[in-house]
This record gives sequence, structure tokens and C-alpha cells, in this order.
Amino acid sequence: QPVGMSPAGVSTAVRMLGQSKYFVLLGWAMLTVLGGLYARQYTANTRIDFAVPPSSKGYQAAQDFLRYFPESDVKVSALVTRVDGGIVLGDELRNLTHSLQTWCAERVGIAEGVVGYYTLAADLPEMAAQFVSDPVQPNASTSTLIVISLSLNASDSMASELAGYAHRSATLDVKLTGEPYFLQAALDGVTHDVEQVHPKVIPFAFVPFLWIVRSWRLSLITLVCILATAACSYFLMYLISTQISICNFAPSMQLSATIATSIDYSLFLLSRFREELPAQVEGQAGGGTAYAISAEQAEQALDQALHYAGHTVLVSGSTLALCFFGLLFFPISLISTLGLATGLTVVISICVNLSLLPALILSFPAFFTHTGCCSRTQSPPQPLPQPLASTSTVRRALLGASDEEADGATGAGVPLTRKDAQRLTAASVLRASEGSFWARVSGASIRYGWLVVLAFAALTAPCAYEALSIETSQTQAQMMPRDADASVAYSQIVEQFGSGSLFSFQLMIVPSDGQVESAAFFAQSRSLVRRTLELAGTEDLLNATGVMLAGATDVPFELLSEALHADEAKCAVLAQLLKRNVCAYARIGWRQLTNGDAELGRNASATYISLAPTFDPFSQQGTEVIDRLREALATARAEQPTFALESAGLTGGAVAMNDSVALVYDFFPMMVAITLSVVFALLGLAFRSLVVPVRAVLTISVSVVISFGTAWLVYGRGGLDFLGWAPLGRYGSLAWSAPVLSFPIMVGLGLDYDIFLLGRVLEYRLLGFSEKASVAAGVEHSGPLITAAGVIMAIAFGALLFSSSASLNQLAFLLTISVLVDTFLVRTVLVPSMMGILNDRNWWPRRLPPVLPPVDLLPLRHTGTLASDSTEHETAAVPPAYGTFDSTSAVAPVVTGRRLTDSRPEPPVEEHALEAGLTDGGSADELARAVSDDEPLD
Repeated sequence: QPVGMSPAGVSTAVRMLGQSKYFVLLGWAMLTVLGGLYARQYTANTRIDFAVPPSSKGYQAAQDFLRYFPESDVKVSALVTRVDGGIVLGDELRNLTHSLQTWCAERVGIAEGVVGYYTLAADLPEMAAQFVSDPVQPNASTSTLIVISLSLNASDSMASELAGYAHRSATLDVKLTGEPYFLQAALDGVTHDVEQVHPKVIPFAFVPFLWIVRSWRLSLITLVCILATAACSYFLMYLISTQISICNFAPSMQLSATIATSIDYSLFLLSRFREELPAQVEGQAGGGTAYAISAEQAEQALDQALHYAGHTVLVSGSTLALCFFGLLFFPISLISTLGLATGLTVVISICVNLSLLPALILSFPAFFTHTGCCSRTQSPPQPLPQPLASTSTVRRALLGASDEEADGATGAGVPLTRKDAQRLTAASVLRASEGSFWARVSGASIRYGWLVVLAFAALTAPCAYEALSIETSQTQAQMMPRDADASVAYSQIVEQFGSGSLFSFQLMIVPSDGQVESAAFFAQSRSLVRRTLELAGTEDLLNATGVMLAGATDVPFELLSEALHADEAKCAVLAQLLKRNVCAYARIGWRQLTNGDAELGRNASATYISLAPTFDPFSQQGTEVIDRLREALATARAEQPTFALESAGLTGGAVAMNDSVALVYDFFPMMVAITLSVVFALLGLAFRSLVVPVRAVLTISVSVVISFGTAWLVYGRGGLDFLGWAPLGRYGSLAWSAPVLSFPIMVGLGLDYDIFLLGRVLEYRLLGFSEKASVAAGVEHSGPLITAAGVIMAIAFGALLFSSSASLNQLAFLLTISVLVDTFLVRTVLVPSMMGILNDRNWWPRRLPPVLPPVDLLPLRHTGTLASDSTEHETAAVPPAYGTFDSTSAVAPVVTGRRLTDSRPEPPVEEHALEAGLTDGGSADELARAVSDDEPLD
């Protein structure tokens, strides 16, 4: 029996939709309005959140830092250059520095610190030189760095106010960067993608849709479905975003998924609906002019469309949503919330297309079924002619035998079965499919099966080599919008000054006795830090600053302690002796680097050493340095058994992201295995075969490997640098998120198309056609829709290539290449070749009915049932790939609904003659009483 939704259940659902259609429309309209109202608020709630997972190596150190430094400041940096590109030092920079100090002094709750060249030059000229682009000749510097500390609790609002304050100078160019500005740049990028990029690709995605459906009226339904899905998914995620942190990429991915699934699922449903319409208006006036149908006829056509195409939408959407929801098992919110958002979007798209779409058709049947201007004109089929062939003649056509032999083989007078009708219908449209593009492609693929497999192996091998060479990184340059001021400033700061001012590591040290202010602790902690840096080989890569040391200089405990507790007179004496305000610097450093406060009499029980890297801590080098520091710290602690510590660990900087990404990639192989196991189990159960899932995993792997290998050629080796287009430019690495996010989506889409094709092949095989004939017919029948669906998916996800985020560009490239390879090469060429090679072993261990003799059409032609000038035997070796067969259902019957009919425009006379020749005295309407393959037609 063909697989589909329960006919009775679908009919009941359609009737209920017809009775409550206006309530359905009202409900979706209200949700859409709510979604529109809260869409911007939802995007504003998204952020980049790398909370350290409890199972990570840096979790304890991060918890210690939050415990002992709950009010730590947030550092932002201002990269200052002259507008004319000249020397930056001068009165303008001095005035800017002073005004920033004044601005900070006026803010309540802000931490101490505006640090720059002019705040340090008088007392610490050596340190001041590190804040200009030319430390050797500061007066020749063309850029400088000012570091500003903001209160953690008000960093976002203060950063916004600071941005307006710092840009007052007409001669200086000030670019602010740091975590608050990264978040704002990411939000601006998402807003740009949602409001500018995605709306522009919708018309392009509609091109393949209109090519199949050929109706501007039905395309309006798809537009409504896109709007409803996007708005409702945004509204739902807005509610969720008030409770948990949502990844800033989620809105862009949701919109891509909305466009892709809404158009694809509407394509499946509406193309089937269009196919059913001619069968329901049989007998009306045709002739190529516009014609109208009744509401009852529209409901009947919709019933059939939901019966079969609805099943495809449900299976397809569930498969894709399941792959997205698989991301929920990853241990970091950036990945898991992205999977949650896109998975819910797919679920909402399914609900919209299975409820709102039919409700619109049922509400306005005359409008959406009108075939006048700008729609594909279809003439209703003419009434079927009276039967011209006897049952024995039809049996002779089926068995290729004489009338007497046919009667002897099956028993005289034995009526024909539904399966006979299906096979004859398939054979009757064989001629129309011969010589078509898909027939030629599938025929060549099967004929040269081994050559095709070898060609794919030759193509996949170098791609696999490139895929195994992939390197990933967590660099901010790939995560942030490339043209944002914060991104440009960050890149320039890393190049000229290193990123230590923004993303310094913190080496947390918590003594067991809770006494940081002691000579013994100073000596032992200083020794521990220097030994750790020595063992890690990072003395030249990290600038260490703590209360007990400043770079290579030791801070004497006695001097620091005296400066912390000295009165004003003593501080004045120390300042005169040492030529700097020792007390002020000691107290500021003590408040920043310990949890104590000498002026408030608060004891320090924990401290941290700031390790400012001279390299990008988010790069591959940063990952290696973190690993070396952790190993060195463990060794150094073992060498100092007398140094009693409650805890000591590395946190801050890129540690949280590095640990999160490490956990993701530790879990990634398991996720790959789980995903492929789900594919294996799903296909195995669906087709009751072990060979089908093995072959599917292999072919899906081909698409994945080619996509990853091509991506590395482009982004790792600069294969498309000659284009001069940044989204396809060389980065030397892939963003760490791109492979993780793309893999389950690639598998989901590949599995979707594989089920679609296999369902059609199995349908023909169950009709008794040979294995190779069934494969060829399945490809021909499903080829146009798979192609259209794949192109729509590629356009929807390819829109992210125009995003300003490199990580989204890479994700878009991977998905687009995977979909196109799977659509045009794997499903069309490789799968037919492999199935042709496997032949009757395709479905092992499932046992299928025996292959029946090819249908011989000559007996029907001789009786006048088929009109033909040919006098030679013509055998239907390959069944047709369209006509009465459902082009939208993964597994659907040949007999469409209430009658056996060819729903193509202007069906050829031969098909009706065949239908009429099924019985000795009836018409094709008798098939309505055929309920199984073996039940006879009365």
C-alpha cells in the first residue's frame, strides 16, 4: 500500500478547516502581528554569550573570579589617529585624554582608569611608550591607544554614551572597540541581514517556485506563509529570549530557514493541488480558456494534496527540525540556542503550511483556482471514451500473450486489479517521457554505473584530503561584522599593539590562609608565576602584571604595604623620593588586582595576575598557549609543595571561548556518529532494508566531504581570491562554528532528498517494473521537484553570503555547495548509478514482489484502444515519470484520489483509451471502488 496520511483523517481535517477557516486565518494573523511588533526587540535581546560550561577546564577558575571579583570592570579601547594621517601626539590628544578622565570622574560607580600615553608619560614613560604605535620614537607615532574601564553593571549604556562623547574632536579619528561594541556591531549586523539582505533574495527564490507552479495567485499564499512563519518564530523566540541568552546569529538563520522551508513546502503542496484540479473539473468547458471550479471541487483537490504532499511536508520538515534540535545537546548556548531557534522555525513552517495554506484556499477558492491571466492555462480533461478493449486484451498487454494464453494464465473472466490499472497507466505515458532530459541523464547514469562511481571517487578523494586539512579558529575577525568600526579597530589594535589591553588572561591565585598581603605570599606567588611562564615558554609572549610583579620587575612587598597604609604626609614623602605618586598607583592596582581595599580596610583574600598577550588570543596560537600555560601551572605547583593554595587557574581572555569550543569539538565526533546512526535507523525502518541506509550514508558523505574540501580550498588556501570579494576571501582558517552548524543541516537536507527519490523508485518497483527501470522512472519523476527545491534552499542559505560576518559567509558557502552538489550530482547521477549496480540487492533483506513482464502496448493499439501508426511491438521497459503519479509525495499511489487520471495539461488520448479499456463495460470511475492492489475492479 502506498504510504501517506490516513485518507479518512485528512478528509476530516479538511472539513474541519473548512468549517473553522476564518478562525484559523484570524489566529495566524494575530500571531503575525505580535511577531512584527516584537521582532526588533527579539534581535536586540540576542548576544554572544560564552558562559564557561561546568565540565570545562577553566570552570573553577571562572567561578573563583566571579566569586572574588563580582564587580570587576569591563575594559574598552579607543584607537586614536589623526584624520589627516599625521602625528597623533599633541594638544588635541592631550585634551581628549583629559576630557575622557573628566567624563569618567563624573560617572558614579565607574572603576578607576583612563590609561593612555598622557596619563603615564609623566610618571611611567617606559609604560607610556607601549601605548603608541612607535615605542622607540613616540613623537613619530601615527596612532595611540587609550584604555577605559567601565562599570560591569552599566557597561552597555556607558559604552553608548562614551561613543558619542569620544567623537567630538574634528581632527582626531576615534574608533572604540571592546565587548560592548562587539555586541552592538553584531546586533547591527543581524539587523542589516534581516532588513536588507534576506528581503532581496526572496524574488530569486520564487523563480524556481513559479517555474513549477506557474501561478502568481498561488505565489501570494507562499508570501503569506513566509511572513507568518518569520513573524511567529520571532515572537516565540522573543518570549524565550526573556528567559535565556540567545545567539546573535539566530535571527539570520531563522529567516534563511523560513524562506527555504516556506517556499519548498508550499511548492510541494501547491504543485500537487494544481495537479488535482483538472481531475476535479472533468467535463467542464475547456479549450485553453479560463475556467472556474466550485468550493467543493477545491476541497476535494486540497484533500488529495494534503493526503500525499502533506505527508512529504511532514516527513521532510520533521527530519530537518530533528537535525536542528540535535544542536541542543551541545554544551554551549551559542550552538544550542541556534539549534533551538532554527528547529522551532521549521516546526512553525510545517504548521503554517498545513493549516494556514489550506485555510486560505478554502476561504477564497475561486481566486486561487482561477486559471486566467498570468497563470498557466490548463484545459480540463474531456470525458473518457467508451471502452474499446476487452479484459483479455488488456491482460494480453500486461502479459505479452495471446487472448487465450492470457485467460489461461489468470482465469477467464477474472477482473483486473488496481495494480493492473496502475501498471497500464504507467505504460500509457511512457512515450511522453522518452527522450526527456531526466530520462537521458538517469539512463546514462545506470548504463555507465561503475564509471560514474569511479568519477565521484576521483572527485571526492582530493576533497577529502582538503577536508582533513581544515583548521578552525575563534578569532573575533570572523565572528564580527567585517566593516564595523569595532571590528576594524580591533584588527588594527591586534596588529599594532596586541590584544592584551582587551582580552588579557587572568591567572587566579587564592591562598589557603586567605592572606594576600604577606611577604611569604608575595615571594611564593611571584616564583609560581615566573616558573609557569618559563615552563610554558611564553615569557616573550605574555606581559605579566600583578601586585607582586610588573613584567620583569619585582614589586617589593614592604614598599607596597607601606604605600597602601600610609597617611597623606607619608605619601607626599614617598612621592618626592620616588618621583611618582606611589600611594595612588599602589591603591588603584590593589583594588583592581585583588579583592581587597586598603582605604576601606577590606582584607585581600584572592588576587590575579593579568597576562596580556602580544598575539591574538583567539587564534590557533592562543589555543596552544592556553594549553601550555595549564600544563606549566600544574608542574610549577607540584614543584612548590609548601605553597598552600586553595586554587590556582587560568581564566579570562579567550579561555572561556577556547574551553567551550574544545568541548564542542570533543562532542562533535559523537554528534556525527549519532546523526549518521539516526539516518541509518530512520531509513532502515522506513524501507525495511539494510542496504538502503548504508548507501544513503555513503552518498550523503560524498556531499559533505565535497563541501568541506571546497570550503577549505576557498577560505583556507584562497582559491577564489582573484574575485576580490571579501565573503569568499582567504582567512587561513574556518570559523569554528561553521563545520559544527553545517554538518547536521547537510545531513538533514541530503536525507530529505534521498527519501523523496527512494519513495518514487520503490513505488515503481512495487508495480512490478524492473529495478533499473524503476530507478530511471523515479529519477525522471522526482528530478524537477528535487531540482527546484534544492535551488530554493541554495538561494535561501546563499543569502548569508552577503552578510557582513565571515562566519555566516562560511556557513552559507558550506550549505549552498552541499545542496547544489546533492541536488545536481548526487541524487541525479550517483544514486541512480549505485542503485543500478546493486540492482535487486538495493532493498536487501526486504523481499519485493517479482518483476513482471514488460507491458506490451500492441494489443491495445490493434483494438483501437491506443492510437498509433506503428505496427511493431512497443514494450514499456521504463515506466513514466509524471502524469498520474504524484510529484510531491515521497511515497504515493498512482491512482490519484477518486479516479485514475493523468493530471497533466491536455492529456493524450491514449491514456484515456487505456483507462476505458480496463473493464468490459465501465469507465475509469470504477477505480474508485478499488481499495487494494489485489481487489478486483468490478
